[in-house]
Amino acid sequence: MKAIVSITLLVCLLGVFYAQAQEIRCPNRGPRDGEEAILIPHPTNCRHYFVCDYGRAIVMKCPDDLHFNPIDKVCDYPWQAGCTAH
Repeated sequence: MKAIVSITLLVCLLGVFYAQAQEIRCPNRGPRDGEEAILIPHPTNCRHYFVCDYGRAIVMKCPDDLHFNPIDKVCDYPWQAGCTAH
């Protein structure tokens, strides 16, 4: 029974992340010269961000206690990241 509940919860969480990724508009291109990757901050979660891959948004998560810094495009300490997600 616990396994069924765990699997159901996992499927629901994946569905939420997939739905959120569908709302992000990524450019339909790869990184430009000198650009390592196209990274977009998550609109509601400071610990998440999106990596764009030819128009597809992939949800990524920063390590524990770090937030995504949209200026430096790295996971950073919360006081340096300046996250404004709600």
